[in-house]
Amino acid sequence: MFKILMIINVVLTLPFAVGALIMPARVFADFGVALNAGGELVARGYAATLVGFGLALLLLRKAEDRSTQRSLLLATLAFNLIECVIQFIAGREGITNNRIWITTSAHGIVSLITVYAMVPYSKSR
Repeated sequence: MFKILMIINVVLTLPFAVGALIMPARVFADFGVALNAGGELVARGYAATLVGFGLALLLLRKAEDRSTQRSLLLATLAFNLIECVIQFIAGREGITNNRIWITTSAHGIVSLITVYAMVPYSKSR
């Protein structure tokens, strides 16, 4: 399940990250958010972070060390939970259009699956 979750997270992060890095105004406009020059700068910084995170997950998806797996699962859980909350608030407050609910749901579902996948890691061995 670890490898599958890493791939799911890569699919959630890298395409968005590359798009937001190259054309942030267009990507965020899809969610009903208009960016000025400062917003584009911040969006590109966020995108750069996502590129790094996505690449780390892609490169470590075959990791066999349980400590490494657990660390990556915790990192993806934190990322997905925080994204879910931020996007939920943006949708609820009308900051974005309704498309945000698709990604909010995706992050929430991945968070739940990640919690389930972490159960074996909580048992002492």
